[in-house]
Amino acid sequence: MQIDFHHTAIYVLCRLAGMKSVHAEKVAYASQHVDDAVYDHALKFTDGSIFHQTRTAHHKLALIRIVDVNDAFNVWLPFHFLPAGEGKNNGEKLITRAVSESLEYLKKQVIASGGEDYGLHWLGIFLHLYADAFSHQDFKGFYDEYNRVDLVEAVDKVPWKDRFLNWLSRIFAPALAPIGHGCVAKNPDIPYAVWSYRRAGQEIRVDNLQERYIPALEAIFLFLLEFLEKNNQYGQARSGEMLERNMEKMIGLLKVEGSSNLRHRLWLEKIQQNYFGFPDFDAVDLNLEYHNRSWFRAAVQTEKVRGIIKRIENIAYNFYYFRKREGFASSDWVLFMRAAATHKYRVLHEVLPQCGLDIG
Repeated sequence: MQIDFHHTAIYVLCRLAGMKSVHAEKVAYASQHVDDAVYDHALKFTDGSIFHQTRTAHHKLALIRIVDVNDAFNVWLPFHFLPAGEGKNNGEKLITRAVSESLEYLKKQVIASGGEDYGLHWLGIFLHLYADAFSHQDFKGFYDEYNRVDLVEAVDKVPWKDRFLNWLSRIFAPALAPIGHGCVAKNPDIPYAVWSYRRAGQEIRVDNLQERYIPALEAIFLFLLEFLEKNNQYGQARSGEMLERNMEKMIGLLKVEGSSNLRHRLWLEKIQQNYFGFPDFDAVDLNLEYHNRSWFRAAVQTEKVRGIIKRIENIAYNFYYFRKREGFASSDWVLFMRAAATHKYRVLHEVLPQCGLDIG
């Protein structure tokens, strides 16, 4: 899925479920930031301390990392393609599914950790993974021949870059690395797409909106009600009526054709206009935005290293001097990084082994 769902749809679902705006803003930001935390270099601060980042996504130009099966277990698998942990053998257990034993096990951990200082940040990270379980289902989050499928039908009402990717997928399919849903381009992540692919001679047709996105809205809303029932410090869980009352409005927005940024901007405008009728509409709703470096900049002051010798000395730290801003340890950026590190460890070393997948 893309920013319109990961950020704004998640925000709306949190608010409709009864979460207070100040908390929903953190959850929604963390959810989208999973796609934007592309750095893993350590930060060496001028006070002598060092902080290591947890990367949750790949930079678009990081081609070597994208095809590295080892690196896939640090990013794709724990944050975007959760193995279902169900099936007759390991190969089947590694397939991502919208409903799975591993998701249920992880839900319990996220709810139980709601009271931690990073509880909302972990909730946002999990909601990103949960949403992707719907859009990325039937694929695996690493290099695997199971992902080598043929794109038969692709959505055509998309920006030219996506149409170009569809063309590349069709023409150069045998040469594409079968990682995640790369062989079918961005079709799984576009809410209004109707597309199809062929695997082992069987053609599979997908209506994203009806089969994946609407079910995702319903499932995530129900989970948020459960989360709030056990963590009511973030708001009082409401009834399912709030979702029913707004479902057609959300479906209408998911049907809007165009770039992800255009769709995201439309969702933001609707939220700011209280289109969804939040009973406690406030200034946070009115001014909701997303900037992918705002949490980092609020926590860290940066200064580029000048001079060839100094740059060589700081090559391991990305050619910057870093200074902690006041409240660094309790900043949203640090809490997101702590939540991401916790999430990755739990998925790889607790959740998957619990489901019979011990990947070491």
